[in-house]
Amino acid sequence: MLKKAVHIVLASLLLVSTVGMAVSKHYCRGDLVSVSFFHEAHSCCSMAGCCQNENHFYKVKDDFSSPAVLAVPLLAEIDILGQQFFQIETLLPENNKNTQLSYSDSPPPLTVREVLAREQLYLL
Repeated sequence: MLKKAVHIVLASLLLVSTVGMAVSKHYCRGDLVSVSFFHEAHSCCSMAGCCQNENHFYKVKDDFSSPAVLAVPLLAEIDILGQQFFQIETLLPENNKNTQLSYSDSPPPLTVREVLAREQLYLL
């Protein structure tokens, strides 16, 4: 229950901060008399010169948009791997350079039943 309440509070805080919030303050003879959100503060008297209203609008300036997709330069990594491959290839004996691996004669992958049979323990 507390987790849901925290999520609701955080979501409403994010909503209010991105939409913005108008705060209106009413001062009478230098003292704060009333504060209201989203509309004008109520005036305490009709005498001119003794009251003052202040209006502020608060809003988060970030737009929270996702950043553009960055293209990571993979050429440097490919170069490094290529250089290492060529260094390893020069260390190999001459007769092993022409060997090719063939996967056409490899056995089929194990089925689920065969894998389970290998991992089970049989009590006799």
